[in-house]
Amino acid sequence: MFNDLREFIDQCRKLGELKQYDGVDWDLELGVLTEIEAQQPDAPLVLFDNIKGYPPGYRVAANLFAWQKRMAWLFGFPPSETTSEAAVIQNWRDRTRQELKPLAPVEVNTGPVLENVHLGDDINLWEFPVPKWHELDGGRYIGTGDMVINRDPETGWVNFGTYRVQVHDRSTVTVYMSPGRHGELIARKYWDKGQSCPIAISCGQSPEVWAAATQQLPQGVSEYGWAGWLRGEPVEVVRGVATGIPVPATAEIVIEGDFLPPEKETLPEGPFGEWTGHYATARSGGRAPVVKVKSIMHRNNPVLLGAPPLLFAENAISTNITRAARLWDELDRQLPGVKGVSVIKAAGRHNMVVVSLEQKYPGHAKQAAMVVAGSHAGAYMLKYVIIVDPDIDPSNVNEVLWAIGSRTDPAISIDILRGCWGSQIDPFLTPQQRAIRDYTHSVAIIQACKPYHFINDFPPTIRTSPELLKKVKEKWGITN
Repeated sequence: MFNDLREFIDQCRKLGELKQYDGVDWDLELGVLTEIEAQQPDAPLVLFDNIKGYPPGYRVAANLFAWQKRMAWLFGFPPSETTSEAAVIQNWRDRTRQELKPLAPVEVNTGPVLENVHLGDDINLWEFPVPKWHELDGGRYIGTGDMVINRDPETGWVNFGTYRVQVHDRSTVTVYMSPGRHGELIARKYWDKGQSCPIAISCGQSPEVWAAATQQLPQGVSEYGWAGWLRGEPVEVVRGVATGIPVPATAEIVIEGDFLPPEKETLPEGPFGEWTGHYATARSGGRAPVVKVKSIMHRNNPVLLGAPPLLFAENAISTNITRAARLWDELDRQLPGVKGVSVIKAAGRHNMVVVSLEQKYPGHAKQAAMVVAGSHAGAYMLKYVIIVDPDIDPSNVNEVLWAIGSRTDPAISIDILRGCWGSQIDPFLTPQQRAIRDYTHSVAIIQACKPYHFINDFPPTIRTSPELLKKVKEKWGITN
């Protein structure tokens, strides 16, 4: 458990997994160094200090979970262990099925986030070294590794999620939320009545709390409770000075304000380098709802948490692990024979899901694919569902591609679902779709498994049997 972001940074420093840069420029240079370090085999956490134009101590941290080993700490593995993706997924499934009991947050009177409180004319977002992360970004983004918090006006449910936040001036930001996200649905309940939505934006928090912000939890379930369970004790919160919204007491920076109805005011937003590896939303007009900032709370020497999307490198908490675990649980609830599930990071954060399945009856493979495509955990921005046999490791891209190449006939092995849940950030949306705000897309189901009607007659593979493999390894002392 980490009480705040600083404890996690200190642990990385002690274990030799932190690299610090001093004197970098917030304008692109910081973002380029983040990308370079994230692509290293054992990518370190990077910490930037003495940033050009800013006082010492006003820092930016990035690449917290660019290396899977650090992410495994969060899921209960010792720092000394290096574990496979499959092991982490299975461990996570076991924990969530056996232990998951949300712990409600505990309100306290004060906390480090209240060391500095700025109101009125004292508000200045440029106080912080907000980076311009990518070359074609349309501005500086304070919110990438953030949590945007709002409260349902009807039920009191407090929700938070990670949404991008662009700074426009001393006291104005925009928040981009994809349609259908919980934060956007809550905001619309205010907007439909012509009201502004009170909102708080935390820009640096403990890893467990940030992990909660990246989850696709069911509607009505508070991420604070989930984070409390992950930590093993409740999250301490304080009331925001301007909104009364509960915010983490140990957060580094918290911005509060009024999230205005888009009918009242929007501003040009982006472009921004998105997790799809493209700049797409600017093609939709590039505007987003505005937050008029009413307060800024921050710690002394604050650490801004950055998690910009990077091409072929991970810079955030790997939601592929928790998403795969949730999908596996959903599949187990509805059908037998599931041997493994993986969300393929190389294809993008949400785009491709692979299920390893022992087929039990005709139509079993198609049924499994439909469960994935129709579930809340799987549907958003999903483009491909691939069903493979139990002898295929769904997290091994080479094995999956081999299954597609050798166990499919495109004419009969691929089905297309149309009108599925998408987003403005999809780079493949046509100009016509964007013009009418049709953000849907299709999903391909690929049955890359032996056809059930002649599964027993399908030619055997040349893979060595586990028994023979074990025998030869033991004889020759091979341990890997």
